Amino acid sequence: ATKGLLHPPLSCRHLSSSNVRRRRSVHFIPADNDKFLSKSLTLGADTIVLDLEDSVKDKQLGRERLRAFLDMAHSLPGRNNTEVLVRINPLSSSSSSVEDWREDLVAGFDGSDGFVVPTVE
Repeated sequence: ATKGLLHPPLSCRHLSSSNVRRRRSVHFIPADNDKFLSKSLTLGADTIVLDLEDSVKDKQLGRERLRAFLDMAHSLPGRNNTEVLVRINPLSSSSSSVEDWREDLVAGFDGSDGFVVPTVE
């Protein structure tokens, strides 16, 4: 018995290969850049992260382009092999509106596979 531990150490043995996604390559794509968005699914990356945070100056433009991309992405070659995540703005920050992250979730909800939360303070 090990003193101080309430539970035995966690193990990954319960995870099967069918429910684990290997991410060998992850590309961050600024969501306001049409050229990069159009090429993103042709890169062969395991995951692309459509960034609405640091790399986007005009947040509203980024959300609009993100929505347009996600609306058509389901029919693009490479979509079935690539996980698409959306990196949202901080949940609280002096540099952005308190509502930015909520608007990011709405913009990326339909068509993405999930969200990436930025650095947490």
